[in-house]
Amino acid sequence: MDLVVLSEVRWGYFRTRKQFLLSRFPERWRVFFAQPPAQGGSDPWRPRREGNVTTFTVPFLKPGTTSALYNRLIDLPPARAAVERAAEAYLGRMLRRLGVEPRPVVMTSNIYCAGAVSRLPRKLLFYDFNDSPFQFARTPRWAAEYWRRMLASVDVFFVVSEFYRRELARETSLPLVMIGNGVELSHFEAPRPVPAELMALPRPLIGYVGLMSHFLDFEALEALRRSRRGGTLVLVGPGDPATEREMRELGARDGVAVLGPRPYAEIPAFMQALDVGVIPFRANDRYVQGINPNKVYQYLAAGVPVVTTPVLDLRPAPPHLSFARDPAEMAGAVARALDGPRDSERLRTLARPHDWSVLAERMVGEIERRAAVAS
Repeated sequence: MDLVVLSEVRWGYFRTRKQFLLSRFPERWRVFFAQPPAQGGSDPWRPRREGNVTTFTVPFLKPGTTSALYNRLIDLPPARAAVERAAEAYLGRMLRRLGVEPRPVVMTSNIYCAGAVSRLPRKLLFYDFNDSPFQFARTPRWAAEYWRRMLASVDVFFVVSEFYRRELARETSLPLVMIGNGVELSHFEAPRPVPAELMALPRPLIGYVGLMSHFLDFEALEALRRSRRGGTLVLVGPGDPATEREMRELGARDGVAVLGPRPYAEIPAFMQALDVGVIPFRANDRYVQGINPNKVYQYLAAGVPVVTTPVLDLRPAPPHLSFARDPAEMAGAVARALDGPRDSERLRTLARPHDWSVLAERMVGEIERRAAVAS
């Protein structure tokens, strides 16, 4: 069986929900992953194969690029239409060249290929709603038009969180299937040595591991720094232009270690060395409320207590998993986690139902059941 995936992010960008799920599809499935280009990136215009997944680049419409000229151009409807037509024609040629069956199952999370999917022969169209297409700082004003066009073509939604399920239920009567976020359990639970960068830092280590995104609540981070009990607030992950100034100011303060990005292979060691893992996002942001962060499950699988902004898809289990809605609650919950018992096996038990293999099996079963009816 063939699955064509029209993505808004590249396969090799970093490990995302898409890679974790699609790479676990059984051998009876051939997955064809069409991704947008990236300026200055290593784009596989020639198809590349990784397991049962073949990746290739299609010149999809892509807002908010690093090219000011391109961004200005696609603000014009005729230019957008021309890019869409070129991408659709290119996609068709690639699918024929790769020998994709005439009516594959299609899955997308890219609203900007709405025109292509509306005309692409298929058994079914699934939309994987992992992020709201409107949550990003550079979302153009014309994005709503593409969302409406996409809604007219979708057959079934996979939804990452209960918040987004409720939001989508107000917009559509289409089936909404919950497939949350997860964790590569074996990768995070295997014991690792403490990284050298952490060994010399004063404890306790209160850490955030992830993108330094615009979702971060810097008041909460400052509250954690002030209440660290002589320890260290550790920040591990890639920077983001949206928070560059705030990160620079925070990193210059006493008791803060900003360590930058680390390869996925090294992340479990950094998490396991923490005394508490935190996800200090802005709890009242509606897009934060829609997040079901895989960092929660990674911390738990690493055997680390977690304090996070509320997640509708989970029940708190203090001191192992606690929710906090503001900086004061965040600091208080971290203090209780530090004072409470650390039961690594109990923590991993909370993560186990969210292993990516379990979620992939659920997604495959849902696709195959619905595709059999549609055939």
